Amino acid sequence: MGPLNTYANLNASKYRKSKKIMQILELQYFPTIYLIKTLLNQTNTVFPLYERFRKMSFQNRMIIPAANGLTTLSVPLRGGRDNKDLLKGVRIDNSQRWQVRHWRTISAAYKRSPWFEFYEPSLQPLYEREYELLYEWNLDVLKWVLAQLKGETVLAIALEPGEHPVVQGLTVPDMKPSNFNKEPFCRDLPVYAQVFQDRLGFQCNMSIADLIFNEGNKGRHLLQYAMR
Repeated sequence: MGPLNTYANLNASKYRKSKKIMQILELQYFPTIYLIKTLLNQTNTVFPLYERFRKMSFQNRMIIPAANGLTTLSVPLRGGRDNKDLLKGVRIDNSQRWQVRHWRTISAAYKRSPWFEFYEPSLQPLYEREYELLYEWNLDVLKWVLAQLKGETVLAIALEPGEHPVVQGLTVPDMKPSNFNKEPFCRDLPVYAQVFQDRLGFQCNMSIADLIFNEGNKGRHLLQYAMR
């Protein structure tokens, strides 16, 4: 995957000439499998950072299956849950040592998975680096995800409305923690072995971390098969 740019720094003509769908997606923290499948299915993706932060969204949370059930990991924000800043200005509250807690939870949940030890050395440094802005954290995690999945897609961020051309709209249903593991989000997603499947049953549309740690480099193949 190439370097990330603001849309203003990209060659806009390549989108128009290619006539590819430019999808506009929500920038999530360790995105859901549904969002990653949607992202990989198109060549060009733009994340609009001029919109306001949405509470109770995946913009600052991820969900994984753990020993005691589904576990939500939320990035604390300055201004709390009622933050109404534009996404490009949402700041992380690093006084709560959230990265330490998140990494411990991820490690405990996946230490018995087939691929966690393989990916741990490249992922852990992200959790040891302090981030000021939420979108910068989310983007670095997303770039790590796409590097593991060998995702060949052009990513861009739009800081202001109108920075990206609408070549062809792509409608993506509104995903929330209250409906993410129901239809239509679980339709045509891969089914794979999960660490706690014997006690929780299979849990669909978890964070993409779940698919990566359980299936490793087969994750991209499973997503491609699900796209057919």
